[in-house]
Amino acid sequence: MLHAVALVGTEKVEAREFISLLIPWIPAMAGGLPQLAEQIDTRDYTEGVVSNLGMQAVAYTNLIEASKAQGVSTELIAPMHDLMNRAVAAGYGAADLSSLVELIRKPSVSPA
Repeated sequence: MLHAVALVGTEKVEAREFISLLIPWIPAMAGGLPQLAEQIDTRDYTEGVVSNLGMQAVAYTNLIEASKAQGVSTELIAPMHDLMNRAVAAGYGAADLSSLVELIRKPSVSPA
C-alpha cells in the first residue's frame, strides 16, 4: 500500500483519495485467506489458482519499471519481486502466490 501511495502521488493523487479506493478492496482480498491457508497446509499450491506466480512476476516487473519511470524507489517491492522470480525459477510458475512460503521456509541466504 505504501508503494502504491507513493506511485499514485507522482500523478498528484492524494493519499486520502487513493486509500478510499482501497478500503473495499481489503476485505475482498481477506476473503481469499482461507484458501491460502489450505494451500499452505496441504502444500498444494495449484488448487484454485486465479493468477499464477509466473504472471504475477511479470506484473511485478512492469510495476518496478513504472516505478522507476516515475522516480519512485523500488526498495520496498524489489525483495518481493526477487522472491517471485526465484519461485518461478524453482518451478512454481503455475502455482499460486502462497507457494512463496516454500522459499521463505528455506532462505537462499543463511542469517549471520
